[in-house]
Amino acid sequence: MSDELLFTLLNYATLPGWALLCLLPRHAITRAVVHSGAYAVLLGVPYALLLFGDRPGPQGANFFTLDGVSHIFTTPRTIIACWVHYLIFDLFVGAWIGRDCERLRLKSWAAVPSQLLTLFFGPIGLMSWLAIRAVRKRAMGAAVLPPAKS
Repeated sequence: MSDELLFTLLNYATLPGWALLCLLPRHAITRAVVHSGAYAVLLGVPYALLLFGDRPGPQGANFFTLDGVSHIFTTPRTIIACWVHYLIFDLFVGAWIGRDCERLRLKSWAAVPSQLLTLFFGPIGLMSWLAIRAVRKRAMGAAVLPPAKS
């Protein structure tokens, strides 16, 4: 399989999960597919194969210098693996936002802007949700909410 096709398939693989989070956030299918961690496993396998199967791999790569990190992104397979890393973690954060929204007893649509920001801009989406969460908690006082009923 070509690197381009592999990238395309893995890149689009999370879109059904994001659609479930935004369109059917509290549906049983969303819980079973997105909140279960299935996506992390589904994409984690090709991630590991790409990352550890890239031979000879990016030469001079390390996590301790800017030059070393820049070498990580020098082979197509490792670049795809790094992108899948983002995809997995962004979807995980988006799912957490959805669960947190439910726990805070907010309408599910309240999470969608932060989830979309997370899909496209990762940390900005998370920060936006943390701001919404802080406002919601302040409005409720310091009371701790019991878990929402499923």
